Amino acid sequence: MDKQCRIFVINPGSTSTKIALFEGETCIFSKTVSHDANKLKEFGDVSEQLPYRRQTIFDLVSSEGITFDGINAFAAMGGGLAALEGGTYPVNEKLLEHSKIGFSIKNHPALLGSQLAHEFAQTYKAQAFIVDPPDVDEFETVARITGFSDIFRESRTHALNQKEVARRHAAAIGKKYEEMNLVVAHLGGGVSV
Repeated sequence: MDKQCRIFVINPGSTSTKIALFEGETCIFSKTVSHDANKLKEFGDVSEQLPYRRQTIFDLVSSEGITFDGINAFAAMGGGLAALEGGTYPVNEKLLEHSKIGFSIKNHPALLGSQLAHEFAQTYKAQAFIVDPPDVDEFETVARITGFSDIFRESRTHALNQKEVARRHAAAIGKKYEEMNLVVAHLGGGVSV
């Protein structure tokens, strides 16, 4: 029997970081790490939170008796990139550079995702990926029209959540995501419809 791929998932948010460990498609561990708002205020900008969030994740995982040894991949919600299509992308130097400088968004926790995945992957000799970042731009031309000749709408959404919910719904009704027209609303610390 083939060994199941072990994937550790990281989703940094404004006051929390969601983490999970999967073996194949089975979630064997899932937690939301809450971050004290006053502690986060101590950092000048979100990039300075990287060591704090990394250690917080490591401490929680260790306290649960989970080790990162044997993890095949670290996958994260990462952002701050140039516009791209939805999907899964390996973390490379260009992607890290964009996330560190906030190429498309400034001071947002999504900037930390690819950096966290990269640091854990380097330490534990695994691969690092980001999945459906907020920089996904699949707008049709007409969706960019604002009514002002020199102002065009840009795409910044909660693509990770929206695409996953849509894919699950499609599977539940026996259809393919690509064949459906859906309206999906993400209501959290931010809102995307």
